[in-house]
Amino acid sequence: MPKKTFSKSWLLTAAASCLVALPSVFPHSAYAAAAQSPAVLSQGLSGATVTELQQNLQSLGYFTYPKATGYYGQYTAQAVRAFQQAYSLPMTGAADGTTRTALSRALVKKAILADAKEYIGTPYVWGGSTPAGFDCSGFIYYLLSKQGVPMPRTSSSVMAGMGFAVDRDRLMPGDWVLFGLNEPGVVSHIGIYMGNGEFISATRSAGIAIQKLDGSYWGPKYLGARRYY
Repeated sequence: MPKKTFSKSWLLTAAASCLVALPSVFPHSAYAAAAQSPAVLSQGLSGATVTELQQNLQSLGYFTYPKATGYYGQYTAQAVRAFQQAYSLPMTGAADGTTRTALSRALVKKAILADAKEYIGTPYVWGGSTPAGFDCSGFIYYLLSKQGVPMPRTSSSVMAGMGFAVDRDRLMPGDWVLFGLNEPGVVSHIGIYMGNGEFISATRSAGIAIQKLDGSYWGPKYLGARRYY
C-alpha cells in the first residue's frame, strides 16, 4: 500500500476520515457512549460490582490493598484516581462509565500483550497475519482479532492515522508505537508498547521480538504513538 508522511496535519486529516469510516472502534466514541451509563461507582458503595472493580484495578497494579473488600473506600478512590491519571481521564475518584470502559480496555490490552509473547520467534512474512508468519501490521491485526477487537487488515502507514495520538511520556501498555525505517517522517513499521520502555513487533531480522524503544536502532526512528483501543 502507498505510504503516508507522518505529520501533524496529515494525522489530523487521517484520524478524521477514519473516525467516519469506523466510529464504533475508536476510544472517544466508545467512551462517550459508556459515559451515558447511569452506573457510577463511588465512595460509600459496596457489593459485587465494587469487588470486581477492585480486582480489575489490582490486576493492573493500581489497587494495592491486600485484597478486594467489596467496599468503595479511600483506597479504592485513590486507585481509581491513579488509573484515571495514567489514562488522561478526569481524576474524580469515581468509576463512571468512561473510566470503566477504559479499565475494561486496559485489561483486554494486558491479555493481548500476554498473548503476544507466545509468538516470540515467529518468522517475519510480508503480508502475513497468521502464526505461520507475520508482518508488523498483520501481527497487531491478529492479536486484536483474537480478543474480539474489530479493526481492518491494513498497513502500518494507515494505522498511523487510526485512534488518537499519545505523547511519549503518556504511553501505556497496548498503545501502538510508530517508526520510520526507510524515509525520515514516513511510517513504515508499527509495534505494541509493553511498558518499561519496551515494545513487541514483527521484525525482518528476528521475527516477533521484544525491543527497546530507546535502543540505538529504534530510538532515532521513533515517530510517535497511537491509542486505538
